[in-house]
Amino acid sequence: MMISLPRPPSLKARLLVPAMMCAFVFGMAGLLSGCQEDKRASKLDSQRASDVADARLKQAQSNLLATLGQSEPKAKSEQEDASVAPRTLAWSAPMTREDGSSLAHGQISGYRIYFRLKHKDSFDIISLNDANTTRYPLEGMPPGAYEFSISTVDVDGLESRRSDPVEVNLI
Repeated sequence: MMISLPRPPSLKARLLVPAMMCAFVFGMAGLLSGCQEDKRASKLDSQRASDVADARLKQAQSNLLATLGQSEPKAKSEQEDASVAPRTLAWSAPMTREDGSSLAHGQISGYRIYFRLKHKDSFDIISLNDANTTRYPLEGMPPGAYEFSISTVDVDGLESRRSDPVEVNLI
């Protein structure tokens, strides 16, 4: 019985196999190097994607609020500032009388502040006998929904019509 041994590969085959292996290895290395993550580009792209997503979310919220007829809520710091800041009623001294004639600052003796809680019928009055006082702090008033009007009093005791009412919620 005769056993045959495999034939040794030809020189051409012996050279072809390593060449193919090298080509395969270098080809894979090239592909894998293209797949490596560019850390800078990735961070920039993810940051941009995050910014775009935030902008879209804000736009969607704004559109929803507009559809519902509501305004956008204040930022938290603005809300805190508004709750801490004391409320003050402020006005400007008139420069003319109701009939259109001029009114000098020296002709004003003071102002009257008319106020009431909105659910009440009658007004209370605060008299200010100083023409230079054009601000009144509301910090000592009890909480509630108020209506304020102001009139001017001249040196002869003549009182103007009340201003248009201003509604203020002191809560």
